[in-house]
Amino acid sequence: MNRTNTLQRYISYVASVSGARVAGLLLISLTFPFLVRRLGVEMYGLWSYVVAVCTFLDVIADPGIMTHVTQQVAARREEGFQLFSDALFLRLLSSSVAMAVLLVIASFEPRTDLRHLLRFYGIGILFANLLSADHILTALEMFHARSMLAVMQQTVYALGIFAFVHSPRNIVWVPLSILASSAISGVAGWMLLSRRGFTLATRLRPQQWKGILVPSAHYASSTLMSNLYHRSGHLLVRWFLGDFALGLYAAAVRLVDLLRGFVIIVLQVLMPRMALSAKSTTELRRLARIALAVTAVVSIPLAVGLMSTAHLIVPWVLGAKYLADVHLIRWMALYLITAPAASLFAGTILFSMGRHRSYLAATASGAVAGVLLYLALIPAFGLIGAGLAFVLAEVVVAGTGYALLPRELRDSWKNPLVAVSLAAALLMFVVIRVVNAQTTHVPTVVLVGVATYVLSCGWFIRKRLVGQLAGSR
Repeated sequence: MNRTNTLQRYISYVASVSGARVAGLLLISLTFPFLVRRLGVEMYGLWSYVVAVCTFLDVIADPGIMTHVTQQVAARREEGFQLFSDALFLRLLSSSVAMAVLLVIASFEPRTDLRHLLRFYGIGILFANLLSADHILTALEMFHARSMLAVMQQTVYALGIFAFVHSPRNIVWVPLSILASSAISGVAGWMLLSRRGFTLATRLRPQQWKGILVPSAHYASSTLMSNLYHRSGHLLVRWFLGDFALGLYAAAVRLVDLLRGFVIIVLQVLMPRMALSAKSTTELRRLARIALAVTAVVSIPLAVGLMSTAHLIVPWVLGAKYLADVHLIRWMALYLITAPAASLFAGTILFSMGRHRSYLAATASGAVAGVLLYLALIPAFGLIGAGLAFVLAEVVVAGTGYALLPRELRDSWKNPLVAVSLAAALLMFVVIRVVNAQTTHVPTVVLVGVATYVLSCGWFIRKRLVGQLAGSR
C-alpha cells in the first residue's frame, strides 16, 4: 500500500512538473520566436553573449553553496534546512566579489550598448538569484508549488516581452522582464515556504562555514566546468566568427536546450527521492532504471524528429533570417540524447548520492574536452564545428559519469524500452520523410510523426508482452 501511495504521489509530481513545463514551453514557443525576430540575428547573439558572461559570474556569486544545501535538505530535510541562513550570508559575500568582477569585465567591453547591458543585467541577476527559492522547493519535493511559480514567472516574463520589445532598440526590456519575473517568483516562493513553517534563522554559526564551503567548492568547480563546455561556445564563436554567426549559434543552442529541459523533467522529480534512497542500492538501482527508461522514451524521438524536420521547424519557429541554422540544428539534435544522458549519470545519480568528487570529475572531463573541441572545430568547420563540440562535450560527461557509477548501477541502461524507443523512432523518421514529400505543413508533419511513434511503441511493447506470456506457459 505504501509503495502504491508513493508511486501515485510521484506520478502526480511528474504530472505537475510536466504541466508546468508544457505551459512554460507554450509561453516560450511564443516568446522565443518573437524575441529572435524582433531583436534580429546580431542583437540576439549579443544578448546571449551577455547571458553567457553572467552565467560564468554566477559561479563566483554562488560557488556551489546552494547546490550543497539542496543536496543536504533533500537528504536530511529539517537538519539540512538549518544551513540556509549561513549559506545565504556566504552568498552575500561572494555576490559582492562577483559584482566587482563584473564591473571590471564591463569596463573592457568596446561596445557601449553591450557594456550597459552587462552592468544592468549582471548586477540585477545577482540580487534576483539571492531571492530564488527554487533549490529549497525542489529539495523539499514541493513540486506543485514550484510548478505554479514557474508558470507565473514565465507569464510575467512573456507579458514584458510582448508589451515592450518591438525592435533591437528595446533590448533593455528583456533583462527588465527577466529580473521582475524572477523577483516576484522568489518572494512568492519564500512566502509559501514560510506557510509550511520554514523560517530563516537569524543567528549565524561560523563554525559550520567550513562544512558548507568544502563540499560547495567541489560543486562550484563542477558548475564552472559545466558552464565551460556549455557556454564557452558563445564566447569562442563570437571571437572566431563574429556577432552575426553568434546570433545563429545562440538561437540554435537555445532551441535544443529548451527541448532538453522538457526531456529531463523526470530527473528533476526523482533527484530528491534518489538522495533519500542513496543508502539502499536496490531502491537506487530501481529509480535509475526508471529514470533512464523514461528519458530514452522521450529524448530519442525528439532528437530523430528534430533531425528530420529541421528544414521545416527553423523557418517556422525562428524565421527566414535563420535558415542557415537548418544544417547546424540537424547536427545539434543529437544533444537531445547526449545531454539527458549526462544529466542522468552525473547530474542526477552521482549528485544525489553526494559523490561530489565524481560529479566534479565528470564535468571537468566535459569542460576540457569541450574547450579543446571548440578551439579545434570552430576554425576548421565554422558553426557546424561549434555544434559538434557542443554535442560531443556532453558525450564525454555522460561517459565519464557512467564509468564512475557504482557497479550495481551500471546495468541501468539494459532496459527493453530503450530498444523499443530506437525502433519506433526509426519508423517515425521514415514516415516523416514520406509525409514531408507530400506536404510541408508543419503541424501535419509533426502530428503524423508523433502518432507514428506512439502507436509503434505501443505495438512493440504489446508484442514483447505477448511473447513473454507465451514463454511463461
